[in-house]
Amino acid sequence: MFMAAAGLVYAANRMFFANESFPTGISVSPTQLLVSQYCRPQIDQISPTGVVTPFATVPGVIGECKERYMATSPGLGGWAPTDIYVTDGTQIYKISTLGGAGVPFTTVPDCGYDHSGITFDHVGPGAFNFDMIVTCNNGIVARINPAGNVNEFAFLPGTGLEGPLVAPLSFGPFGGQVLAANDDQGKVYAIKNDGSSNVAFSWAGAESVHLIPDVPCPFATTGKAFFSALQQQQQVVAFPTTDFFGFGGDIIIPSEQGFGITKIHWNGSSYEQMTFDAAGGGYEGSAFADCSIPSPTPTPTPTATFTPTPTATATFTPTPTATFTPTPTATATATATFTPTPTPTTTITPCNPLASCTPPYPFASGNSRTNIAFNESEVQRAYRVTTSPDGCTPVTVQVFYNDEHALTLGIRQIQVKRSCSGTTGTTTTNYPVSPMASPGPTAQSVDHPQVGSQIQDGDQAGTDTSDRPMFPALFITDITYNPPNPLAGDWQYGGTAYPPHFVSGTWKAAIRIVDKTTNPAAITVTPDADPAKNNWNLGPGADPVPAGLTNEGYGAEIRWNVDELGLQPGHTYRLYFMEHDGDQNKVGGDSGQGCTYITMPGGPAGTPTPTPTASPTPTSTPTATPGTLYASGKTLGPSGATKTIQITFQNDTGVGQLLTTLQMTWPQATNGNLRSIKMGGTTIYNTSTGGGSLNTAALLGTNAQRTIAAGTCAVLTFTFSNNVDTDNTHYTGTATFNPFGPVPYLP
Repeated sequence: MFMAAAGLVYAANRMFFANESFPTGISVSPTQLLVSQYCRPQIDQISPTGVVTPFATVPGVIGECKERYMATSPGLGGWAPTDIYVTDGTQIYKISTLGGAGVPFTTVPDCGYDHSGITFDHVGPGAFNFDMIVTCNNGIVARINPAGNVNEFAFLPGTGLEGPLVAPLSFGPFGGQVLAANDDQGKVYAIKNDGSSNVAFSWAGAESVHLIPDVPCPFATTGKAFFSALQQQQQVVAFPTTDFFGFGGDIIIPSEQGFGITKIHWNGSSYEQMTFDAAGGGYEGSAFADCSIPSPTPTPTPTATFTPTPTATATFTPTPTATFTPTPTATATATATFTPTPTPTTTITPCNPLASCTPPYPFASGNSRTNIAFNESEVQRAYRVTTSPDGCTPVTVQVFYNDEHALTLGIRQIQVKRSCSGTTGTTTTNYPVSPMASPGPTAQSVDHPQVGSQIQDGDQAGTDTSDRPMFPALFITDITYNPPNPLAGDWQYGGTAYPPHFVSGTWKAAIRIVDKTTNPAAITVTPDADPAKNNWNLGPGADPVPAGLTNEGYGAEIRWNVDELGLQPGHTYRLYFMEHDGDQNKVGGDSGQGCTYITMPGGPAGTPTPTPTASPTPTSTPTATPGTLYASGKTLGPSGATKTIQITFQNDTGVGQLLTTLQMTWPQATNGNLRSIKMGGTTIYNTSTGGGSLNTAALLGTNAQRTIAAGTCAVLTFTFSNNVDTDNTHYTGTATFNPFGPVPYLP
């Protein structure tokens, strides 16, 4: 019945989403991302841009570390929709969709102190009648109805069950059963509603089980469908919806022990298993955005309920007088000075929505960013703000781009090159950028496009060589109350970058290479090849192009929807935007800039809106990629040493990391015995080992010789009897470090 499809690996596009203090449980709906903390009885909410704020609490003591997991009710079988349920040992708490203090819901009396898993049955008749399912660390499995009545219907001694899922009836022989994971045993158990059970699947460190939706649903406008907690790295990571297309009805099982994620498919006669994500890291709680959860009704506030008056048709008619043609920006000189003085603030009236603006940059100041020139502002052939039919409400910000190369929509791949002890390795990370369909029409459109890496700092930044976001970005400053710096929300002052809500015409992505083998590191940005020229022919849903604009072959419209920017009625804002052309052949990057003032109707103006802080999108802290330990390079059979495998580890954690355990499998028939392992110049293993497998903590050398200092690297050299197989998919390997934990290095 079960068949493992050996050697198959799917390259999932895991990416950093937010920093969180030891995240554990996760629950996601289309409008809400919630995360529980390990050592604090607190539930946090994470915004689509990665900003973390407190959401709810449950009874407990700060410093008491417990794995609390969550599930949000989809409203089936008599359950009230959108209520959130949190496990805390034997206790289940209920939290309102608006947050606040959790209240006791029910108790699973024989459950253990910790690690209680939770889910809802979405199958109904033939499974568990839409009951809540709770798994306990001592092996008890309970079903709970909406009245809070508990039935401990199964007991699997010594299994330590977590992360349950009720499999759909279509999932082969295990359909309609609870699938629950045991990380210590590396097994997934199938439990019937009569309490009988079997071992269903094996996956090292199995932490939880998740059903891939038939149509993956993103959280808000992020384009991300699946979210996971990397507890020890204090990160929440995300996977885009595109990773799951075509896999609806399959299940995935993340590993807590650094082995990535496996995917299992029922083909009608047997189960097929493959590696879905090999990025590693110890997964704790994970969740798909559950499309069946209805959107909660927001708390009525002036900001939340304000909606611009729509036009009578789906397409807004541009306001001719709101079109601005940018003035070319001069290159900064060493003697240039500037005191930021805005265009006089528009009088706040119910119907005075627009005022023109000219970017002041570059100018010399103590802030080096203000002196960076924008040498491609002419590619912004025009920009304008459209309004509602009565002329009172700003509706969209539109930028019309045209150049001899297509618009760069974002960074799709980042390559980081490092050298360690004479060995050079490259780590490649992919980020989703909405592609143009091929084959497809010359001019296309995409709503809420994916724009690649939105990280604004560090090696994984999606920026040009001057640190500006490569994706088209809009920045906001509230100038209602004449702030001391009327430019405070701009990129130059650390403002938040908002990606576009719509793009039409032609576009492409780019690759960013960070070469750390030089000092300082050399950074290059190389855009992809251009698609076919479209001139000013734009795609479906685009707005009319203003007459008389220059055409150099590649045209695009970039659009932001004002009602998605969170602006307050009665306030006046300065909107600043930039984009990049498609060749990036000038020093510092080829970028254009523009700005406009808008005033929202309503009033009088209320409390000042804080200017967006320096928190970059999508993270809430300036350091977008927290320190980690990873395999930064691998070479199988390097030239002149074809009997060896070299693995480079990079320690960016900020503390020394001691190698304590090594695990490896290899093709014995090809490689022969493993003869020795060196860490740098120190032999740490010298016992001839056959059978194609090694799992040892009996390592030689002193602790100091097996420690990678913070900010440095180390090379492990594995020497075999024969020339090695150079196909990395024929291997597995994990190194365990203290205090970091397991780090996968093969395949």
